[in-house]
Amino acid sequence: MTEKYIITGLVQGIGFRPDVKRAAERFGICGSIKNTGGAVEVIAQGTPERMTAFKNSIQSFPMAIIASFSIEETDSSQYVGFTIIPSGEENTDIPLITPDITVCDSCLAEFEDKDNRRYRHPFISCTQCGPRYSVIDALPYDRDNITMSDFMMCAECREEYTDIKNIRCHAQTIACNKCGPILSYTVPGDPLDGAVETIKSGGVVAVKDIGGYHLVCSAFDEGAAQRIREIKQRDAKPFAVMFNTVSEIHSFAVVSEAEEKVLKSAARPIVLVKSRNNKFAEAVCSASDSIGAFLPCNPVQHYLTKKCGALVTTSANVSGEPIIIDDERIVALRKSTGGFEILSHNRRILTPLDDSVCRVIRGRVQLIRRARGYTPLPVEIDMPQNTAVFAAGGDLKAAFCYAKDGRAYMSQYFGDLENADAYNVWRNNMERLGELLRIKPDRIIGDMHPGYFSTRYANGEKLQHHYAHMASVMAEHKQKRALGFIFDGTGYGTDGNIWGGEIIRYENGFTRIGGLEYTPLLGGDESAKDSALTSECYLIAAGIEPETSNAPIIKAAVKNKINTMLSSSMGRLFDAVSAILGICYYNSYEGECAIMLENAAAASDEAYPLTLPIKEGRWNTATLIRQIYDALSRGADKNSLALGFHMAIVNTVCEYAENQTEKNIVLSGGVFANRILTELCIDRLEGKGYNVYINEQVPTNDGGIALGQAWYLSNEKRR
Repeated sequence: MTEKYIITGLVQGIGFRPDVKRAAERFGICGSIKNTGGAVEVIAQGTPERMTAFKNSIQSFPMAIIASFSIEETDSSQYVGFTIIPSGEENTDIPLITPDITVCDSCLAEFEDKDNRRYRHPFISCTQCGPRYSVIDALPYDRDNITMSDFMMCAECREEYTDIKNIRCHAQTIACNKCGPILSYTVPGDPLDGAVETIKSGGVVAVKDIGGYHLVCSAFDEGAAQRIREIKQRDAKPFAVMFNTVSEIHSFAVVSEAEEKVLKSAARPIVLVKSRNNKFAEAVCSASDSIGAFLPCNPVQHYLTKKCGALVTTSANVSGEPIIIDDERIVALRKSTGGFEILSHNRRILTPLDDSVCRVIRGRVQLIRRARGYTPLPVEIDMPQNTAVFAAGGDLKAAFCYAKDGRAYMSQYFGDLENADAYNVWRNNMERLGELLRIKPDRIIGDMHPGYFSTRYANGEKLQHHYAHMASVMAEHKQKRALGFIFDGTGYGTDGNIWGGEIIRYENGFTRIGGLEYTPLLGGDESAKDSALTSECYLIAAGIEPETSNAPIIKAAVKNKINTMLSSSMGRLFDAVSAILGICYYNSYEGECAIMLENAAAASDEAYPLTLPIKEGRWNTATLIRQIYDALSRGADKNSLALGFHMAIVNTVCEYAENQTEKNIVLSGGVFANRILTELCIDRLEGKGYNVYINEQVPTNDGGIALGQAWYLSNEKRR
């Protein structure tokens, strides 16, 4: 019998064709296989028993994600053997594009084997590992359609490429020290050893990795870490630290079994883990009680960490700008700032990709930044067939989304679009991913904020910011109704005010049913940074005269509504309390005051009793502020008050939920990156029988709202 199989899903860039050929030879099947656009086409000929075994084998390959497996009639020509034939373009199914994959153990062993011809080859890879999305120029995923087309295979690589018994059979990124990309270094000599010497000597190296340049130095060298802060213009935000092995991470941090699993996953994200003993230079983690730990994802990183120990590894760019992928730009940065060497290579990077960041919350992976290793794998969502939409997301932590036929393809993180370079990268990648996926959206949606660049681009449907946060969780978990607690720093409300501490019900539509009371805040966008100013506004709203020289001016401005805005932001409330308690007065990076407040709460064994009363559906923050101020005046411990503040919010969340009939609870928004708040809410609510859902496949911050927008437009707007 002869059959044709059309297989869609994640079946390109993972060695699927050689695996199928090996299975065909194992079961005595004749025929062929080829890539066709976003799918794979197999012609199979054999006895019914062997065909059944062959089909079962194909559908059980560990790295493949098969979305559909259709069987079509075909001619019964006699086939001899089983061949891999050149790709075709006739299939129009949307492809699943493979994200960049960490180097596998087999390749790493060859890299370290002095007798292997790929010894210390910095670009070693096979069908199971290596760069994918960052080097794809077009589909199908073939050598001619990726940046490795710039390099002609040598005779030995060509022989391996065509040998079905070889792990590099049809490995499109195949290369070796003879024919592959090469490293270069700004100091004469061997590039790898030169970089090691620079790092060990207290220097900084800009390393061109899979998705862009990273600034690298020893995590134990204060001067080098401070130098990176100067280059990036980054005052206090903690750096991520790359370790060679998980056992090394264990010596510096408390790592759970679930966290270790994520650390060792193919995505190789940065995982926020609890610091055990911080022996790093002071400038590395600053005041954080967590470490952003991760493992190497490519051979160069493995070599550097093995030779130098734990390394600060952070994107090579001035803070707020996109990661650098161009050689000319890194040279320009070196010229303007000085103080670092460059370890580069001559393979082009097509897609800029930061490292992904996540944490484990009650056994659930919570993404904070979705990028390398995850993008552009889709999120499966409920949506009508033959529906194609584009969601622009927002301007902060920008990420967009294409969705069609039940799959939402989230882009990587781009930073803030108020930066011109970030906006241009966002635009270019929006066009690029749309072309790769071959999705032509029939509808477009964006945020309601009238000043957002993404909103102006979308120029179509709008969805309120906090509704989009809630929708992103509902999309992930395929929920039809829920009660949402959506807490973040800012979002443009339907009434023109600034929202951020909202309670929303979804049942055939969104309804805002409660949340924080409005507080007049002074200073516009500056209030998101100047927590001292924010705290004075909250004190004035609570009937307390701030003991500062600016108080009369601020009070007059608030009274006369000069440069003020009404805000129900939970993020600003965290900032205000942090400043009132004398913990942190200014956000030198986003969320710094709230993070310091959380650290203070974590340092306390006892919560000071505080309440956040509900008044006519709104949460009375003025009463809470007066309680904190009075307790502090009486000498209460600030750490105990910080924990009491967290507990007051948790108690009110639970009290509000208990007065509703809905059992599905959604927690979303940037404030729920707070571990104490999120874990206590989950524990208390689930302990009372509620079903609690958080973002797991997209960030809980603004990096996830595009998914919610896409889900809403493809469902709610089509009722």
